[in-house]
Amino acid sequence: MADIIGVMYIFLDTARADDFATGHDQMLNLADTFVSSLQNDLQSLQTALSESDSATLQKLLHTLKGYVTFLCNDGLAKELVDIEASARQLTVEQLKPLVMGLLPSLSNMHREVTEWREHLSQHTSRPA
Repeated sequence: MADIIGVMYIFLDTARADDFATGHDQMLNLADTFVSSLQNDLQSLQTALSESDSATLQKLLHTLKGYVTFLCNDGLAKELVDIEASARQLTVEQLKPLVMGLLPSLSNMHREVTEWREHLSQHTSRPA
């Protein structure tokens, strides 16, 4: 029944993936890349926060804005775009709470994309 209804996500918008992947294999590749990239960037964000590294935080926010917004819902996309845009004018002390507030959503997004990837890998494409 879950396959009929579909999997529900809070942050992930799988319909957006259709704009970037024309088939199941490309979709799975997109999910694999996204999971890996987001995992690495979340770890880098944690490090940059602990080191109060404003330049790295700004770069990471820019990078995240560049790919997370392709697969997330509008609310998370707007939050990420707004924080990235304001990051250039904020001190690291002003930026840290904004990034800390964003981390739970990004972590949940990572979990959802990981689940989506698992779902895709269980339903491998079959030749027509």
